[in-house]
Amino acid sequence: MASYEYDQCRTYKIDDEGERIPLANFTARIIRETRIVDGINTETTLTLTGSLANNDGESNASELPEVDVPASAFAGMQWVMSAWGVRALIFPGTSIKEDLRTAIQLNSRPKVNTIYRSIGWTEINGKRAYLHQGGAITSTGNDANVSVRLPNELSKYNLTTNANPKEAFQASLQLTELGPKEVVWPLWTATLCPLFGPVDFATHLTGRSGTFKSELISLFQSHYGPGMDARHLPGSWSSTGNALEAQAYFAANASFVIDDFVPTGTSWQVRAYQTTADKIIRSQGNQAGRARLTDTSSLQTAYYPRGICMSTGEDTPEGHSVRARMLIMETSPGDIKPTPLSRCQAQRKLYVAFTADLIKTLCDQKINITERAEQIRNENIDIGHTRTPPMIGRLIATGETVLKWALEKKYIQKKECDKLIREMKNSILKAGNSQQTYLETADPVEIFRAALRQVLGANQAHIRKLNGGIPRNPTILGWTTENSYSDVPTYKSHGPCIGWIDWDADEILIEVNTGYNAVKKIAGQELAITKQTLFKRMKDAGALTRTDEARQRNTIRVTAENHPRQVICMSVATVMESSEVPQDEQDAEDAANVQFPAEREPGEEG
Repeated sequence: MASYEYDQCRTYKIDDEGERIPLANFTARIIRETRIVDGINTETTLTLTGSLANNDGESNASELPEVDVPASAFAGMQWVMSAWGVRALIFPGTSIKEDLRTAIQLNSRPKVNTIYRSIGWTEINGKRAYLHQGGAITSTGNDANVSVRLPNELSKYNLTTNANPKEAFQASLQLTELGPKEVVWPLWTATLCPLFGPVDFATHLTGRSGTFKSELISLFQSHYGPGMDARHLPGSWSSTGNALEAQAYFAANASFVIDDFVPTGTSWQVRAYQTTADKIIRSQGNQAGRARLTDTSSLQTAYYPRGICMSTGEDTPEGHSVRARMLIMETSPGDIKPTPLSRCQAQRKLYVAFTADLIKTLCDQKINITERAEQIRNENIDIGHTRTPPMIGRLIATGETVLKWALEKKYIQKKECDKLIREMKNSILKAGNSQQTYLETADPVEIFRAALRQVLGANQAHIRKLNGGIPRNPTILGWTTENSYSDVPTYKSHGPCIGWIDWDADEILIEVNTGYNAVKKIAGQELAITKQTLFKRMKDAGALTRTDEARQRNTIRVTAENHPRQVICMSVATVMESSEVPQDEQDAEDAANVQFPAEREPGEEG
């Protein structure tokens, strides 16, 4: 078997016959092996140094500078030229590079360093530990010797503290007195939720400027580091989507506040805000990021939130599916009083002691709350969207677990614990029940109906009878009265014809192309789905009274104005608000007698 040796600052291979084959005019050794771990991926960097033989053949040599080489690039030896220049030679020959690599590795005794670059749970020497800027919390306390190198934006995630845990827990509980219970209790439990495992939903606190949203949310964020006050929150909606994805990825098993969702500026800037929110909240809800390729067509790390995103803003991200992945809460002026808020701010440095103490317990005893969360979900399966009950279950299970832990630690008494659990559970259920309001305003079916009413009410389009005549109650269908002084009033239509109505059958038929385009123009980004997806959602919601089951389509074919039409069929009563429909018998009778001139084409104004 071949061996290798260094001689006079050169590297040789000794073959089976004892012949020395020169490999390079330098020697090299690996002095450090640095492993950078982010919780999922590991990158290894090798630090090398060496000696370069002089060209005159003398034994003295030049010391080569240290060089950091990614482990993936080490074997190719392309780094030698860029790091040590043209004087460092690798001799030609078959398998010379492979032999040189082997020689370097055999003659190295590197010191192995592990650097962590994420927050949250990991395993060190076979034991569970929680990483933060100040080291790693274990069952015995904080180990400052563990090297953690976080991005600058996350450097304030630091759980180092000497505060009294019992005092810290009592201070944290005072946060649940700061505002409406249906706001503060969900925030308190959401803050601790990621300590018990992955979270597939976000929270959003909305309210106008001056309601202390950022100040309130910063107190909860301070459970992971006292330096994260309202002016130093880890995330901002003004950042790019890619930056927020990466930050939320490294903030694993912790809360990650993204502050100030206020879409303002040009339409492009508003759309950029909404796009960023859509990307982050969907990634949170799906627990997966967008796969990307490098320039060499290999997969990059897919970043996604591995803790919980806790958002604030004067507005709420649009989109039914986005809102369904969030627990939305609202503050009004006066909800949060300045005096108790100031008292809690003065105790900001205490909160990490409570978090660190809870983490110590979880290092020694991994608590699984999944079964309890599922039980609570099943008990409240009818609340809101299908995603709402799991949120409620996870938050309540977290709250119960933490409060019972505090009881075991004798931080609270049994009577107080029972009272807090009841209050916490009722508050979170109230928050869950309120979600339907936010979801309805983002439901594409409701958006379509509202935009359709707006199109007709603003006289930007109109609807006719199936035979092309003026419909009953024309003034709510895109028509205006031209002459109401004669016995038979006249009416004028506006914009294109987008559909037909049959009052007696309680059916309104919207043409699939013209009608959708007119409504989409009004709804804009709020209706950010294709018409095929919209029609499927309408069918699923029971908003379509008829579909073509034989052809398995959500549209139907009808004859209107003597031509075949492709339409969606809805109930008049569900499209039009009851207050919009006038009960005018004479108007209905007069309208029934008025027809278009025979030569008029559909879509022309009357």
